Amino acid sequence: MASRRSEDTLVRTSITIPQTLLGKVSELVASGYFANRSEVVRQALREYLQRLEWTERLSESEEEYVGALVYVFDHEKAGVELVDVQHEYRDVIIATTHMHITERLCLEVLLLRGKGSEISELSKRIRGTKGVKQAKLTVARVEE
Repeated sequence: MASRRSEDTLVRTSITIPQTLLGKVSELVASGYFANRSEVVRQALREYLQRLEWTERLSESEEEYVGALVYVFDHEKAGVELVDVQHEYRDVIIATTHMHITERLCLEVLLLRGKGSEISELSKRIRGTKGVKQAKLTVARVEE
């Protein structure tokens, strides 16, 4: 039997997550999408880290990009800070759309155009704002 490389050695750890999130993970396992809950977490972490790595590369780019940043947030926790960030990046944000999901949760879509580094920094600022539940950036390089 071949031995695992040292970087592939599995280690046991624990995480604290909301019960509802754990329930969704368990449903994925029960549905047969994954062998176990650890595999769900491993795959999610791989994909998230890969996306962050790509965002880091974008942060070093001076080329022009267009894109959309879609995020869900709790307006009671993040509202004012998000508006302040949007005003700081008014040269990059071309348009915004706001939707009320529940009494407290909102979805916003920012349409963007600018240097990769500016778009990346804006994305990091939004993603790092307290009350932002999730955020996804999609970009395309402007080629003429």
